[in-house]
This record gives sequence, structure tokens and C-alpha cells, in this order.
Amino acid sequence: MDSIIKILGRILILGCLVGSLTGCNEEEDRASLSGERMVQVQLKVHTRAEDATTSVTPTDEESALHTLRIYAFSDVDGNSTTVGHLYLNEEDLKNTTTNSFLMDLKIKTKTESQTLRFYAVGNEGAMQTQGSGASEQLSQTTSESQLKAYWFTELQDITTYGLPMYAKVEVTINTNNIIPQTQVGHKGHFTLQEIVNLELRRPVGKLGVFAAKPEGETGELRITGLTMLSSGTLTRNYLMPQTDETLKDITSIVGDFELKVVGDAVIAELANNITDEQRKDPKNYTPVLNAPFYPFENPWGSNTWNVPGDEKGNVLQIEYEYDGNARTGLVYLPPIERNRYYTVCCLMHNDGKITVEYTVADWEDGGTTDLGEFDYPSYTNPITPADGTSLPESGKYPQPTVHYNQDENSDEGSYWFEFKIWAPKGTNEVWKPVLYTRNPQDFAVEVYQGGQKVTTVNGSYPTSSASYRIRVKALTNEYLTSAQNGTQVNKTVGLGIAYTPALLPNENRLLLINGLTGSLKWEGSELAETIVIKQVDIPQN
Repeated sequence: MDSIIKILGRILILGCLVGSLTGCNEEEDRASLSGERMVQVQLKVHTRAEDATTSVTPTDEESALHTLRIYAFSDVDGNSTTVGHLYLNEEDLKNTTTNSFLMDLKIKTKTESQTLRFYAVGNEGAMQTQGSGASEQLSQTTSESQLKAYWFTELQDITTYGLPMYAKVEVTINTNNIIPQTQVGHKGHFTLQEIVNLELRRPVGKLGVFAAKPEGETGELRITGLTMLSSGTLTRNYLMPQTDETLKDITSIVGDFELKVVGDAVIAELANNITDEQRKDPKNYTPVLNAPFYPFENPWGSNTWNVPGDEKGNVLQIEYEYDGNARTGLVYLPPIERNRYYTVCCLMHNDGKITVEYTVADWEDGGTTDLGEFDYPSYTNPITPADGTSLPESGKYPQPTVHYNQDENSDEGSYWFEFKIWAPKGTNEVWKPVLYTRNPQDFAVEVYQGGQKVTTVNGSYPTSSASYRIRVKALTNEYLTSAQNGTQVNKTVGLGIAYTPALLPNENRLLLINGLTGSLKWEGSELAETIVIKQVDIPQN
């Protein structure tokens, strides 16, 4: 029988069989610094939709996530230090069908309790930075202070880049509350049992403008122009929240900012006897913005729409026509806060009178969309004989054996295992059986469910509430092979089960299927990740 060294050597070539084991490497394990530990943390990221009671349904562009970057910082020797970084591009995010990922961290182990600060940045490409002192583009080397001071001057095309999003959370972890990893290529690494929740918010506001005529008004009303006056339109916006003092130091733009209008006639009419709630509801008005406008934060503003407030507060200029007669009105906006939705509802009379109702609502109220949640696969360990044999009193199943049978339709000679993996839920193919042997042409593995052989395009299988049966069979009647010393020994094959995390489609990890290290459940095996099967001679009847 092969030695443990040979078995381990075969497992380390997993990349040749089922893809590379990325994320950890053997050199890193051996060279880990004293007082430091490599761990992984489970991340759960959310975005939220607008309040359905006060706004229109958010567009796909406003909800889309094109890129996601996450930083983890900790104070080391009194200085903020990057202890983790994760970047997912659009292709990575498209592959998040089971909504799960992990983040690698390097933490100090001198104290049991440690505080980590996590920052998430969504759609960084949406932020354009230019001008004197402009922030450098975000990267793996961006420091915490640089991230907190990051600002942008313009939003890019929302269809292509989406809206920028951010999150920050401070988590105190227990460095001993970990699960050690025993997978080959991951030994010496650990997974924190804490789950880090990050709720993405938008660093800008949203402005909606709506118009209506009084019921019975016969004149044709058109909104011909919408303009944000320069006095209240600031030159930049910060990604992360700032104090009012910092925001008040930002200068205003030079020149007014024109918004795009629909230009069609306003058809909505309001009756005189409607309730205050109906008067404030944008659904009872005609939208007049051709595209949503996302104003920058501004601590200045007015408490009343028709009364000037602070000099640097936002002012919306409305140009309109009644039966071709041009008129202009001004709406003094309140302070603009990030992640808030502002609706301006204008009731416009032919005599020049305007009544404005504006509402302010949290942009994210009304539901949650999970973008990332790591779920450890839930499965049976150890895998068991398919015939239902109970674990012997010795605490180990006998070493499984196979022998050649030229009748492909016969079960005789094969060894059958029962395996169940039921989470994370979904139909995605996330696991596959793999074989390790110096004689790959001599053995085969098949998967059955409900008495039927299951085949897939890529050889991987989904989680399921029903059990799987795994069949290992010999393909030749040559059951002996030469060992290094020249003696003849029985051929062996190691069975492993590889698992692919959703957000790491190029990474395969071996599941523990043979109990735990130090408490193996199958004879003839020396690793918790594999079960060694021996080929024997065809029995003589």
C-alpha cells in the first residue's frame, strides 16, 4: 500500500484534476509569522430598495452591483493596518448564484478579543475623481485614512457603472472562536465563526420631480426646464460619511446644473378634496425628470420650500409653460443627506400659483437583497457504506475493496458509498467526487440518485434533500502494481469530494468525509479528506 507521503502527493495535484486550490498556499502556511494567524471570515452583504410607500420602484440600474471591494483594518502597535482585502469584479458577481463567499484575514493572536473595521465599496467605477488634490483610485494598498477621505466629483453613466455604495461596520472578534481547516492546502488556517454583516448604502441622495394641474384646469402645462442653481451644488462628495464641518468647507460649482426634462404635457390632475397623504404621493403626479438626479450631500438648506434658507442650500429652478406662456418658479430644498430620497411634487395653476409638497424618505427601506452569504456546506461526515452497515465497535469501517467485473451492468465488484449534502440550498452544481491514484485509467467513479445514474455537463452535482450513492469500480483485472522497492502491492485509489464555493468558481476544497484528523472512520486511510479503496483479485467461486 502506498505511504502517507504518496497519498498526500497525489492530493496536492488536485489542480490537475479538479482545479487549483487558491486562496492559501503551502509556503504561506509554513512561513506564517509568530503571533499571527491566517483566518477566513464569513461575509454577508445587503443592498436595500426604496420605500415603496413614498417612491417609485427602483430601477435595475440603481440596484445593480457591478463591483465589490472589501477592506478589513485593525490597530496593530497603535497604527491602522490592513489585515484583509477582497475584490470581486462583475464576472465574479454574476457567478454568485448561491450568494456565498469568504474573506482571508491575517490577525494577531496575542489577545483573545480583537476589534476589526470592515469597509465595503460597491461600484467604485461610478465615481469620477478629478481636479487638484483628487483622491487616488482605490486599490489593495489603499489605507484606512485614504479610504475615509476618498471623494469624487462626478457620477459616471449609471447604466454602465451603477451607483456607488458603501458600508462600514466594526466587529469585535474572539480569536479563539474558530474552526480549524484540515483541507490540503489550507492546513494551519482557520475560519472565524462570527458572520460579518455589511449593509450597503448610497453616498448621494436622489431627487424626483413631479407635476400636476388642479382638477378642471383646461390649459396645457409643460415643464420646459429644471435647473439646480450653482450656489447649492457642491463640487465634490465623499464616499464615507463626514462631519457637517467637513461638508461645509466644500465649495460650490461654477455655473448652474441643468437637469433633463421629459418635455411632454403634464396630464395628472389633483382634486380639491384629496387628503394630505394623497397630495404628497408622487403616484398622483406626472414625473417630469427624464432621468433621476443624484445630488451630492449638502448640510445647508431651507425648512420651507418657498422661503430662502442658507446661502449655500440647494435651489431647484422650474421653468414651465401654460398654454405657451413661459413662467419660472423656485423651490428651496432642505439639507441633502446621503441615501435619502427627495420627492418634489408641484401643483401648478394657470394663474402662476405653485404649491409644493416635498417628502424625504430613507432610500433603502422596503426590503433586503442578499448579495453575499457564506454557508458552510451541510453534509454527512463520514460518508457511509451504501448498504447501511453500522459503524463497528472498533470505531472504523473496514477498508473498502473493489475487484474487476467485465459485466458493466452488474454491481458486483464495485464499492458503493452513501453521501448526503443538503446546503447551501439551490440547484447549482457545487460538489464532485474525485479519485487519486497513480493508475487513473484503472478506476472510475459514478454518482446515482433514486436508483438512476446522474450525469452533468461538468461532472459536478447540486445539493439535494435526497441522498446520493457514489460508486467506485475497477476498470481492469490487473490488481497489482509495483511499489518503489520493486515488490508487488495491491493497487489503491483515494476517493475525495471537492466543493466549490460560489464566489470562488476556480477554487475547489476537499470536504472531510473520513471523520476528523485523529478520529478517522475508515481503515486503510490516513487522511480525513480521503478514503483509500484497495483493488483485490477476482474472487474464485
